Amino acid sequence: MTGMNRYLLRKIIYPAYRTLRRDNVLRYLDEMHRVQVMERDEIRAFQWAKMKKLLEHAAGNVAYYRRVFKDIGAEPGDFKTEEDLRSFPVLRKSDVRENVDDLIADGYRRSDLSYDETGGSTGQNLSFYIDSASSAAKRASNVRMNEWLDVRIGDRWAFLWGVRFRVAGSARLKAAVKNWLTNTVIFSAYKMDMASVRSYLDRLRGFRPDVMMGYPSALAHMSQTIRVAGLESISPGIILVSGETLYDWQRDLIEGTFDTRVYNHYGCCEFGALARECRCRNGLHLACERVLMETVPVGKTAGGEDLKEIMLTDLDNLGMPFIRYAIDDYGDLDWGPCECGLRLPRLRSVLGRVYDLVRAPNGNVLGGTFWGHMLKENVNKFQVVQDATGRVKIAIVPDGEFDEKQRKTVLDRVREACGDEMKVEFEIKKDIETTRSGKHRYIISDLPGRSEERA
Repeated sequence: MTGMNRYLLRKIIYPAYRTLRRDNVLRYLDEMHRVQVMERDEIRAFQWAKMKKLLEHAAGNVAYYRRVFKDIGAEPGDFKTEEDLRSFPVLRKSDVRENVDDLIADGYRRSDLSYDETGGSTGQNLSFYIDSASSAAKRASNVRMNEWLDVRIGDRWAFLWGVRFRVAGSARLKAAVKNWLTNTVIFSAYKMDMASVRSYLDRLRGFRPDVMMGYPSALAHMSQTIRVAGLESISPGIILVSGETLYDWQRDLIEGTFDTRVYNHYGCCEFGALARECRCRNGLHLACERVLMETVPVGKTAGGEDLKEIMLTDLDNLGMPFIRYAIDDYGDLDWGPCECGLRLPRLRSVLGRVYDLVRAPNGNVLGGTFWGHMLKENVNKFQVVQDATGRVKIAIVPDGEFDEKQRKTVLDRVREACGDEMKVEFEIKKDIETTRSGKHRYIISDLPGRSEERA
């Protein structure tokens, strides 16, 4: 049993379901189709009309933001441009944890809102609420981004994912029915031993997915296992990766193993689907209808480029507004034209999480790409942990032998990038544990005063 007939899902069941739900997903989808081909000024005007409404709502109906406006001595009408917003305080995760009740708007009961939480890559939970409008916009954004890659409702999906897709226990039958109705199969990113990978491949050959989606680290590990064991792979229509920073060496490895193209997707629990590559793979188009993204310079990269922190505003969630929310990522936006015809800006230079960067004594900031290129030879897995500005610990699961010559090469390159005072400690391991959600963190910054604790 491979799943529901895709024609029935696409043409009959899905439209009927959305109509019965009366959730405005189809209305949002129509809106997104219009906005994504507008000129830049029109898109900006569309965003700012929503932003103006959100600021007025927050000032009048949200206790947390009433205090913010009072503290800065401002009114909603004082903010007319994105530059004006720079004086509006940033909302950090610690602020959300400490003010959950005060961030819920007057007139909204918790029962009116959808509860969600994320442990993030740090394992520290963040609880929040989403209103029905934002929930509908999230769903529409996923459908629209799938269309960019010619993926339609009813196509077969295979997930290699973590705890958010677990199907164990009393919910197993319900989940199985739902997966059959949505043409979905789910595999655990926790179980990636040889026997599990063989089992996954057997199931995938019968299922023949149009789309395979997973964490880059899990798909890269699966690719390595397939190659080492000489297993016969599959070739899905496309592969989507999300949940972690995608490095070039991972893309090359996954594409070479599965003989299909890999596309990068950027999202989070708080905001849902935010950006995705189109067929041109020249940056990730941003869902401007749903969010206002700012990129604020906070320093320099190792290459001397501006290091920009991403701030996000959910333009639809009036129930629990997130205004200028620090998602703990670095990146930049490009409004230049794309050959695909979409006018939405593209997210570029995503260096990854704030806490997934190494800060060197000489002032350089090094993301996962630096470490990935350096540690790809004779290395199955690696993890770089920084617990002091002048020290990193590199755990390595070798693929064969990691000898003294390679250690010296790594040490020389690290000191070249970070300065001679950077100390490097190596640890050879049999395996490296994943996070609670099944992800693998390549870089861990345990430096005091991370962005989350910044004022």
